[in-house]
Amino acid sequence: MFNPVQYDEGKTVVLPFSTGETVVRGGAVVADTDGYYIMGASSTATDVYYIALETVTTTADGQEVLCLRTHDKVIFEVDTDADPARTDVGTLADLASVTTINPDASTNDLFYIEDIVGATTDRKVRGFFVDGVGNS
Repeated sequence: MFNPVQYDEGKTVVLPFSTGETVVRGGAVVADTDGYYIMGASSTATDVYYIALETVTTTADGQEVLCLRTHDKVIFEVDTDADPARTDVGTLADLASVTTINPDASTNDLFYIEDIVGATTDRKVRGFFVDGVGNS
C-alpha cells in the first residue's frame, strides 16, 4: 500500500471512477480511456498521478472517490514485491501491482526509491513518484 508520510497536505482531490471498480485504499490510480479513473495495474501504470484514500466498489459511472495527488514530491512508504537491496536506493522502479512496487524493474521508471524502511525483509521502501520523462 502507498502510505503518504510527508508533504501530503492540501493535495486531496475527488475523482470520478468507472462503475464496478474495486478501489483499494493506498492503491495506484490511473486514467481510463472512457474518461473515468480506475485502479492501475502494473502493465498500465505509466502515469500514476493519484493514490486512492478509501476502499470502495463503485456502483455507477462517475462515482466519486477521495484520492491524493502523487506529484509535488509527496513522500510515500510502500511495500515491495521482493526484498529490496541497498543498491536499489537511488534508482527508479515500476509498479509490481496496484499497491506494491518492483524495486528491480525499471521499464516505466515511475517511482524513485530514496531509502529502505526497516530491515530489507520488511519489504518496504520510502520514495516518491517522479515527474517528466520518468513518468510519461
